[in-house]
Amino acid sequence: MGTLVISKKENNKYKYTYNNRKGNTIFTSNSQESKAHCISEINILSRNFNSIDFLRYKTPSNKLYFKVSINGHVLGSSRRFTTPLLLEKGLNDLKNNFLKSEILDFTEDVFESFPENIFEEVN
Repeated sequence: MGTLVISKKENNKYKYTYNNRKGNTIFTSNSQESKAHCISEINILSRNFNSIDFLRYKTPSNKLYFKVSINGHVLGSSRRFTTPLLLEKGLNDLKNNFLKSEILDFTEDVFESFPENIFEEVN
């Protein structure tokens, strides 16, 4: 089973990634204005999963990747793969596990307000 991870980028925009069970990122969304937009897009993908187009591409350095598209609107792209077999494995993992993936929200820094002196020795 994979996971969908929502995170905040350094430019204060949001993105979500699909990670396989080993934790490798397979797919990364385009930038979104808010966490709600990410959740909305994940829900759109889930409801329309059968009408998703997976467009295959090759970089000038012969790396392979795919883009996820619905009705001509590209929602994101995959990582780069070195062989056609690895591309197909990544695609199959996304196709087989996306709908049952758990959504994790990593948009808030829970350690930001953590006191630095918490580990000082008490006399």
